[in-house]
Amino acid sequence: MSGKSKRPHGVVQSVRRFFWLPRGTPRDPAQPVSLLLVWLFLLAVGAGGAALGLEWEGTFAMTMGTVFTLLDDVIKGVRHRWPACVAALAVGWGVVRLAHVVVPGASDSLWGDYGVHAAWTLATLATFVAITRLPPRPR
Repeated sequence: MSGKSKRPHGVVQSVRRFFWLPRGTPRDPAQPVSLLLVWLFLLAVGAGGAALGLEWEGTFAMTMGTVFTLLDDVIKGVRHRWPACVAALAVGWGVVRLAHVVVPGASDSLWGDYGVHAAWTLATLATFVAITRLPPRPR
């Protein structure tokens, strides 16, 4: 043995795969049922944080859980992965801005902030699923 590891990919190949999938890799759409379960779990975490009176931990967990879920699907190589991720985060940001304009006192209470983040999480995940469901580009 020459001391080389039996791993199929090195660090460079893993980073390259994160940004550019090899040709011929199947690109399936995101699974809405698994993202719905993630959303329900994040709702429970956020509600727990609001019920316990945690200032920002519940909404921070909802935000990071959403971002990590999107990145997990990006790593798996779903269809239109990067445009879907960017568009989903942009739509989520727009929902938060709109909620703060329409209901100015939404961030005054923990439950109001929880409601804004619940809407943000739902809009982000729904946008991601919708964009990954678009037909693939012809090559």
